[in-house]
Amino acid sequence: MAGRDTGAAFKGLILGAILVAVVVVTISMLTNRKFEGHEAAAAAESH
Repeated sequence: MAGRDTGAAFKGLILGAILVAVVVVTISMLTNRKFEGHEAAAAAESH
């Protein structure tokens, strides 16, 4: 895998992986924030 575009390919691969990780973490944080009070409310109702 040696060519003129090898460096650009690896840079794109790394930046793409970072972008996917940022998107996953952001979605996870937003979802956790949305459902913050649901677990406490459910626990209080069951007892």
